[in-house]
Amino acid sequence: MKNAIITGVSLLALAVAAPAIGQNASTISQAGTGNGAEVTQSGSNGSAVDQDGTENTATVSQTGTGGISGVDQTGTENVATTTQTSIGGFADVVQNGTGNGSTIIQNDASSTQTAGFGAVPEDPEAFVNQQGNNNQSTVDQAIAAGSMNLATTVDQVGDDNVSDVLQAANGPGITGFISADVNQENNANSLITQTATNAGAMNLTASVTQNDSNSTVTQAANASVGINQPAIAAVVNQQGGSTSDVTQTINGSGAGDLFASVIQTNGARSTVSQSADGANSVMQDAIVEQDGDNLSEITQTFGLAGSNTFSATVTQNGDGNISDVLQSDFGPVTNSADRKLLATVLQTGDRNTSELQQFNKNATATITQSGDDNIVDAYQNGNGNVLTVLQTGDFNTSNSQQDGLNNLAKVFQEGEGATSIIDQDGRSSEIYVDQLTGSDGSRSEVVQTRVGTAHTRNIARIEQSAADNLSEIAQSGFDGLAKVDQSGPDNTSTIEQIGMVALAGNTATVIQSGTDNGSEVFQEGSLNLAVLEQSGNENTAKVMQTGNGNSSDILQDGSFNTARVTQTSDNNVSNIIQSGTGGSVTVTQGM
Repeated sequence: MKNAIITGVSLLALAVAAPAIGQNASTISQAGTGNGAEVTQSGSNGSAVDQDGTENTATVSQTGTGGISGVDQTGTENVATTTQTSIGGFADVVQNGTGNGSTIIQNDASSTQTAGFGAVPEDPEAFVNQQGNNNQSTVDQAIAAGSMNLATTVDQVGDDNVSDVLQAANGPGITGFISADVNQENNANSLITQTATNAGAMNLTASVTQNDSNSTVTQAANASVGINQPAIAAVVNQQGGSTSDVTQTINGSGAGDLFASVIQTNGARSTVSQSADGANSVMQDAIVEQDGDNLSEITQTFGLAGSNTFSATVTQNGDGNISDVLQSDFGPVTNSADRKLLATVLQTGDRNTSELQQFNKNATATITQSGDDNIVDAYQNGNGNVLTVLQTGDFNTSNSQQDGLNNLAKVFQEGEGATSIIDQDGRSSEIYVDQLTGSDGSRSEVVQTRVGTAHTRNIARIEQSAADNLSEIAQSGFDGLAKVDQSGPDNTSTIEQIGMVALAGNTATVIQSGTDNGSEVFQEGSLNLAVLEQSGNENTAKVMQTGNGNSSDILQDGSFNTARVTQTSDNNVSNIIQSGTGGSVTVTQGM
């Protein structure tokens, strides 16, 4: 075993060759087993260590200005440790073999920003390249005060490697850009933690590329209006059964964009959490694309007034899918700068499930699952609302709730399990549900309420096209209109409307076209009108209309008929045609 302990001051030949006094240079080359090299330098330094063999160690310690260190180790169970406490600093470690370890610690010691943006020696940089299995890399970079960038690149080729990158730019002054880039192969683990706690931080970026591996990215910065708008970005690309966790947080007013992109193939799990807790924050955007045995969760939060746009996109192509998106805005609803929540989920087939919650301001949600075991559960909450769900077949279920203001909801499921329940709480309301192609288990319930703070436009249309149908609509307050068309077999429909003025309201049309029929309509005030048509089989129909425009029209066309109409006051009219078999009609009109 050989040990070399060299200080930069004693290397006369290298010192003479250096271009200026105070610039130290050290070169060490070792071969064999159990070698140790220790380099300690102060000033303006350069060190190169080359070791070939097993269980070698290289330790480089540099203080001063602009230290440069390179360590190259070939073999197994080698260890390289580089510590730079200096203004600037550059460290490069290359290890080829199995079970090697690299640690780089860089602490930029400058107390003021002495050079312009991006200028050397203001930027500590670390590069690690490891070839082989079971290698480990740790990079710890910190800026004490007033300097600029932190940059790390880690490349690990082989199996079961581990990378840990910690970057902290927490001093006063402009703390600059922080970037980390990690590339790994099979069954690897990557941990990136980036913080910029001073209110003047700029951009934080992290990039991870892996196969069948785990990635955790945590990014946090503080913003301050009139200084900087820090932006945070994370990009993760993974293949084969990987997991990804991204957490991004900006505190303070005037935050910039939060951006996360996760692309995973061949089965994966992704969690993205984004939060901006200050006023006047800008944008949060999360994009997740997965195929295979997927699972995705996205959480986005703006905490105060004046925040802007959310966006979340999840695309999962086949197999286990599950997606969970939660977006929120806790700023005052009256503040017009609190804006959009957008979320789009597309899962294309297999075991789908999607859960979405949005909260206040101009929501929009589009969920498309395209077949198999679907279920969607969505909830929106006040202001712009809009929701579209399309599931195209299989065990469907969609369950929605919207709450206040511009509402609209469309659901289209295209047969089999069906079921759609929507609850709106109105203002400009509307709901359409189509379940079509022999809508097997059918069932649809719509509730639209609200009278307070007026214009509640209600409208609900349901079309189911056969099998076990049931449809219930209850509207309440103002303009009404509800249509149901079930087109055979085990029908039942109940509509209740209340209305009472505004632009006059009520209207209900039910057409069921054969088999077990049923149907009841109750309307309460203003222009009422109800038309029921059942076209055969075990009919029954009831209409009760209480006050104002009344009218009722029932046609059943044969079988066990029964029809009752009670109208009670104002312009009553009733029309019933039943055409054969069980008969029985009761009409009671006016006071």
